[in-house]
Amino acid sequence: MAIEDMTTTSRRFVERAYKYRPVKVIESELPRQQCVVYLDLKREECVNLFPSGRVYSQAFHLGGQGFFLSAHCNMDQQSSFHCFGLFLGMQEKGSVTFGVDYEFAARSKPTEEYISKYKGNYTFTGGKAVGYRNLFSIPWTSFMAEDSLYFINGILHLRAELTIKR
Repeated sequence: MAIEDMTTTSRRFVERAYKYRPVKVIESELPRQQCVVYLDLKREECVNLFPSGRVYSQAFHLGGQGFFLSAHCNMDQQSSFHCFGLFLGMQEKGSVTFGVDYEFAARSKPTEEYISKYKGNYTFTGGKAVGYRNLFSIPWTSFMAEDSLYFINGILHLRAELTIKR
């Protein structure tokens, strides 16, 4: 019996399907309260977003308030094509109002440096989200193409920088 148990546990492990994608967060208090959040998505995860899917990051905190990122496959309202969108959401927590400056960036070939894609500021009220429906200003097919500038070794590297407005 013990031998059978060992064989069943020694089978190869299946990669865990996270309900919320993990993020890396760097926080600073001075000179202003801010955090930088890194979210990496595999090409396969992005493929699975088409035509109207979304994926959520783990929650992260700034100024005692919970936030999350969500990546979406959207329909571009002007051009009627699918595209990649990135959004910043605030977890619902009473009737708090929270002003945040934010910037979305992505690593891009050939330099593989993060390049700013969208900046904004928003006053959140509980449970609201803000973002950009077409982060890369290209159709989904170009975003997902084999020669896409945004997948580096099969990974899309996203960054969001959040600063509390004073």
